[in-house]
Amino acid sequence: MEGDGRGMTAGTEPAETPKRLPRWRRALVATLVIVSVVLVPLAGVSVWVRNLVLDTNQYVDTVAPLAKNRAITDVVAKRATDRLFQEVNVEAEAKDALPERAQFLAGPISSGVQTFAHTAVERALATEQFATVWENANRRAHALVVKALTGEGKNVSIKNDKVVLDLSGIIDEVVKRLDDRGVTVFDGLAKKQKNLQVELFDASQLEKARGAVHLIDRLRIVLVVLVFLLLGAALALSGNRRRTLMRWGLGLVVAMAVTAALLSLGRSAFVDVARNHDAAGATFDILVRYLRDGIRAIAALGIIVALAAFLSGPSRLAVRIREGARDLIGGAGRKADEAGWKPGPVGAWVGAHKVGLRFAGVAVAFFVLFVWDRPRPLTLLVLALLLLVYLAAIEFVGRSAEVADGTPTRGTS
Repeated sequence: MEGDGRGMTAGTEPAETPKRLPRWRRALVATLVIVSVVLVPLAGVSVWVRNLVLDTNQYVDTVAPLAKNRAITDVVAKRATDRLFQEVNVEAEAKDALPERAQFLAGPISSGVQTFAHTAVERALATEQFATVWENANRRAHALVVKALTGEGKNVSIKNDKVVLDLSGIIDEVVKRLDDRGVTVFDGLAKKQKNLQVELFDASQLEKARGAVHLIDRLRIVLVVLVFLLLGAALALSGNRRRTLMRWGLGLVVAMAVTAALLSLGRSAFVDVARNHDAAGATFDILVRYLRDGIRAIAALGIIVALAAFLSGPSRLAVRIREGARDLIGGAGRKADEAGWKPGPVGAWVGAHKVGLRFAGVAVAFFVLFVWDRPRPLTLLVLALLLLVYLAAIEFVGRSAEVADGTPTRGTS
């Protein structure tokens, strides 16, 4: 381990002595760390956008919860009810059916039927059948958008420059439910009259967006690679790699906090310009939930990296923690040696390359998490546990090799 020039005391590790680098080199290392940290949220967002825009399965999985969100189903219920009453003048139908003296009841009857129909729509939207209709409608609409964006479908056309969800199937279900309860006024509607479409967004800019989508598709890989190349260059040029890695980990936490704040501002702006604030807020939250999980996971990993770098340093607290862990692992190594287990040349090699193996383990763990499509808290927990097991295995095998050949077990890196 590199020390800080304070020398060495009995029972402790050699203190860290960072190299004094020229000012330009220190500035270059700092710049590389900052740029690497800044690229992390950009890379994360590009991966999320690419998956949401071009991966139909992931898009459908993302928007599936909207089918059970009350703010969304309320909007669909209102539109479905309005659609039925737009095609059938229930009040006029009631007047035709009522005698002259009962004409005044046509209005209340129409209102009652509308309330009954709205309730029937709400119940239909609460079924698994609507969830299936919602999924299929989103799958068709998204597949159309993907073809338009990627140029795979040369003859793809989106009517009136609008991307819409075709939820006409739910109208059929509502009419059937009303018919079962004796409300037959909507039975004569033609298929065209049962058309229910919910506009997703204006598609007039799809052609212009095609180039941006191709760029994002390529950038997601380039940015991820650049993050690690810049970090690797910073560590190679640094006179104190441990401190550089610790600053990079803390920088990740700050970058994720800023990204989360910008996401909150984006949500506010999105909701403010929407007609239905509740529905817009629910839609935004569900669409970005995987992005938020990724932000939390990367921030937590940044804390782990910074903590690991700190614990490998020369501070008294770090030394005490390390010595306690090494005494425990060293004891296990001695017991394994007494039981006849020999680490052999592998153990000797691990003992001589502990520092590099630790850095490699942390780097691999971060890379796996970063390229994960939908990182979740459980993903982070499992990854952290695997990393801890890996680090403990390095200590165990390396320490066993030292015990086997009589190398002192204290004061090593």
